[in-house]
Amino acid sequence: MSTTNSAFARANIDYYIFVPAILFILGLAIPIGLNPAGAEALAGGLITAITKSLGWLYLLGALALFFFLLWLAFGPYGRIRLGRPEDKPDYSKFNWLAMIFCSGMASSIMNYAFTEPLYFMQGPALGIEAGSNRAAEYALMYSFFHWGIVAYGIYLLPAIPIAYMVFVKKANLFRLSEAFVGVLGEKAYGPIGKVIDILVILGIIGGTATTLGLSVPVLSTLFSGTFGVADSFGLQVFVLALWTTIFTWSVYQGLSKGIQILSRINVLLALALLVFVFLTGPTLFILDLTTDSLGLLATNFFRLALSTDPINKGGYPQAWTIFYWAWWLAYAPMVGLFTARISKGRTIRELILYAMVYGSLGSWVFFAVWGGYSIFAQTTGALDLSSILAANGMPATILAIVQAQPLGKLFMLLFLVLFMVFTATTMDSSAYVLASMSSKSLRGDEEPSRLNRIVWAVILGISAIAMLMMGGLKAVQSSSVVMATPMVFLMALLAVSLMRMLKADYGNAFATRHFVLQPSGKVTEVLVVEDQPEPQLQPVTAH
Repeated sequence: MSTTNSAFARANIDYYIFVPAILFILGLAIPIGLNPAGAEALAGGLITAITKSLGWLYLLGALALFFFLLWLAFGPYGRIRLGRPEDKPDYSKFNWLAMIFCSGMASSIMNYAFTEPLYFMQGPALGIEAGSNRAAEYALMYSFFHWGIVAYGIYLLPAIPIAYMVFVKKANLFRLSEAFVGVLGEKAYGPIGKVIDILVILGIIGGTATTLGLSVPVLSTLFSGTFGVADSFGLQVFVLALWTTIFTWSVYQGLSKGIQILSRINVLLALALLVFVFLTGPTLFILDLTTDSLGLLATNFFRLALSTDPINKGGYPQAWTIFYWAWWLAYAPMVGLFTARISKGRTIRELILYAMVYGSLGSWVFFAVWGGYSIFAQTTGALDLSSILAANGMPATILAIVQAQPLGKLFMLLFLVLFMVFTATTMDSSAYVLASMSSKSLRGDEEPSRLNRIVWAVILGISAIAMLMMGGLKAVQSSSVVMATPMVFLMALLAVSLMRMLKADYGNAFATRHFVLQPSGKVTEVLVVEDQPEPQLQPVTAH
């Protein structure tokens, strides 16, 4: 008994955050399991109410975040290094960007890259006729928009104040509440901070539930097609158990030995399959469609970013754009905290621009190649994918596309492995962040205890299996929309908090005034921006 108590004592767990979060999750999961139909109806009602009444706020907020980050990256604060001036990054650019990409977009892309353009062909926005050639031409553009620079703007905002607090101000906590010191002061370490962290944990669980809800049917269908076993409830439980084993191992190994290695394997295998489809598929069509789609995105960017469809009320912005922004908001604390943890030694400008540009390019390559293949197959009649999608849904459509590839069985097996590893990298990142947030103290160069990391990995896996057994997994597929609502307001406070901290620590230290005598005899004032000085740090109280 003393050994067990000692092990949990060494786990450094903050039970004031850990226990309420677990109880709240159980408080949601049990009613869903007892009455899945009622829970699904309630969730659907909440989602409809939120997207209709707050959709405008999601759209304006996401666009504002994007432009705020651009201003931050190109302004004088962009040169601030997240650490001491002599600190070097812990990871190479490739491994760093691979981990950022795999923590956020990767697993969901495996669900949507082949099928999302088909959905847009069937139900396009902007008044375009469904199923028309114009709908096919615009389909890839929508994916580029939803999985691009605005999404990474949402993801990156939490990363900057957290990394600043941990690596510059040397705070000893690794939680989102830490980033609110600029607006809350000492209250960020009290009950208000605990509530923020609990809300963040619930948002991460909501985003994770959405990912698992979408991924389980796809993966079980791929298992069935690859190994010739019947798709059943037992197979879905097996899939979840196997996933849990993979990401529990990864999170147990930690950042360098587990998560980094899994992310690297992930990206290399994905690149191999993408190149294979690109070379054996409609190569010229993919290149033409991608170029055209980028032009359409540039032309329609603001129309899509602010469209609420108030007159026709077709529902496209609510069903797609607002849902996606909510999903990214639910994941933003997880991706932000994880990104902050691996970004020591990077400048603010480097973090924003590299992650935003290369992250978007990574997403666009998936949709360009796999989505382009789907559009080509549908428009040429090679595969009637729209009929399969309408009749049997996403899993059957992905299976049909994968089976149509050259070296079908081998490609299907590799795609299956990639799908599992992609989702595992998102889950292990989630477990790592949850463990970090529920630790009593954690410096920037420390990892949460292995016991804490394993506990959260197992909780994620068991929760998913339990909901699947109770029939409630579908009811929580859209839980990210509900869980993300508080994040709309928290993100605005994060931006204010960050600016207050930067101004308090640096003030006008980046610019000195010089007066220049012009040939006309007029004296003008010029601001000359200098290299990054040492900040005049405000003390951070240890808690």
